[in-house]
Amino acid sequence: MEKLNSKHEALFYRKLSGRRVQCGLCPRRCGIEDGKVGYCGVRKNMDGILYAISYGKAAHMSEEVIETEAVFHFEPGAKILSLGNIGCNLSCVYCQNWTFSQIQHADEDIIFDYTPEQVVQTALERDIKILSWTYNDPVIWIEFVIDTARIARKYGLLNLFKSAMFINPEPLEALMDVMDIFTASIKSVNPGYHRQFTKGWPQPILDAVKQIYKAKRHHLEVSNLVVTGASDKDKDFEEFIQWFKANLDVNVPAHFVCFHPSYQYTKVEKTPLSVVERARQIALKAGLEYPYIGNVFMHEGVNTYCKFCKSLLVERIGLNASKVGLEPDSKMYICKECNAQTPIRIAYKRSEAYEKIEV
Repeated sequence: MEKLNSKHEALFYRKLSGRRVQCGLCPRRCGIEDGKVGYCGVRKNMDGILYAISYGKAAHMSEEVIETEAVFHFEPGAKILSLGNIGCNLSCVYCQNWTFSQIQHADEDIIFDYTPEQVVQTALERDIKILSWTYNDPVIWIEFVIDTARIARKYGLLNLFKSAMFINPEPLEALMDVMDIFTASIKSVNPGYHRQFTKGWPQPILDAVKQIYKAKRHHLEVSNLVVTGASDKDKDFEEFIQWFKANLDVNVPAHFVCFHPSYQYTKVEKTPLSVVERARQIALKAGLEYPYIGNVFMHEGVNTYCKFCKSLLVERIGLNASKVGLEPDSKMYICKECNAQTPIRIAYKRSEAYEKIEV
């Protein structure tokens, strides 16, 4: 693909003999011959140097709301500027973004060039306080994400990272230095599922989510895509919930998300509402405080209720969130009805001293 031509040296690799390199970004640790690319298709060895050839190559930049990213406990209804890239280090047979995550299907006409400064300026001009790194999987353009996030922070913006978290500990630590919000997609804790449906394996994903949680420096939410015929049985939910309780916290939001047939997995129906309702009920019975359902237009399972007085805090219809029962108080919202502190965070306000940057 001619447009993937950035000469930006990659992070997290080592040089081998014979002008070979080994990428250390994700658990695949691709050994890459001169002139070849790694599994993701966007990290290329040129004369013994690994380049991030998709640096600054965005396939999407759009204004959305934070609920799009399965984030319910951080400034409901907040505007976000979402950015996506080309390629992926997984090969999910049901990928919802396959026209650009699976590089062999990507159309060059959807690829646009941006600098980190241009991305930040766009957010400032639109009065958007949160950059969201999303769509394909932002792990694979980590260099651009980090560079942009650092500049964004200087201007009071926040950074959200939505990912399947198939990443090694060292690059994840570098991301954690510049991210504020992580929304992690744990598709399954079962190795057999990943072999069949994602061409990855779960342990590095689970370890990455634990690494974020243990750091206690970020807002974290976790989602589980409920795929028809693959991860829609009670035992699938119970395995996920058991891992969740053992390694995270019952107050971390858990989203059970409806699947829509796509890409190479279309001979099944979309996830019935009754299935995600069942997942939520199993989670509630197991003690999870905030289990939600996702990709549902209107349902009590997408609303947030006070754990103390049970009053409605946030009503969600589609992607519209109404803070009907919340009052701001420092960095967290409180319940209007009983004045208890809720788990919902308030977004930091950017300094009005910054209006424009050099691009």
